[in-house]
Amino acid sequence: MKASSLRWSSIVPQGALVVAMVGLTIYRILRASDGDTAKALLFFGGTLVALSGVLLVVVYYYRRAAATGRGLLEVLDGRYPGQAFAIFKTGGLRDDVSTLPVALRGAAWDKWTLYAVVTLDAQSITFWDGSAKKPVVTSRLDRSELRSIEPAHEPALLFKARALKIAVLHDGVMLRVTFSPARTGDWIFSPTTDSFTVLNSTLATSMALPPTT
Repeated sequence: MKASSLRWSSIVPQGALVVAMVGLTIYRILRASDGDTAKALLFFGGTLVALSGVLLVVVYYYRRAAATGRGLLEVLDGRYPGQAFAIFKTGGLRDDVSTLPVALRGAAWDKWTLYAVVTLDAQSITFWDGSAKKPVVTSRLDRSELRSIEPAHEPALLFKARALKIAVLHDGVMLRVTFSPARTGDWIFSPTTDSFTVLNSTLATSMALPPTT
């Protein structure tokens, strides 16, 4: 299974929408200029400045989100050496966590972050959000209740990233959570196979051990 593939079903419609919007803007500028070259250039210049401003805001937001994710990972790696992994904060992950019993859920997801962290210890699988200054637990699962691990794919930004779908049996109910490991970067995170392999093998030991009594 590949680490990731581009989400063309999402990229193509969005690209077509951008092209259509740019074309419509140019058409309106030409109509408004009434053949006046100077006026047309002024309109084009104003539009270009506005688009550049929007682009700078988007770039700043993504860079800040990546820096926040790296900071959170560094702090948690200090608490759980070698057992803290960056993951995409996908819509699927948030939906899965929202269906968990209240006893397994923690704080609400931070609306300003794009990435999260999962940590492992002898007892728990814990999902974290927030920043280095304020890491918060969004959910915690008991490793002794883990019943299965399956490979999957999960939409993550522009990628369809490799993911792990885990199932835990809690109070007689089977619960499932799917999450996608990510590689940290200066600007944005990308799918990775390394963390996927480590997480898969580490969690597999939970099912090999007898449940605690």
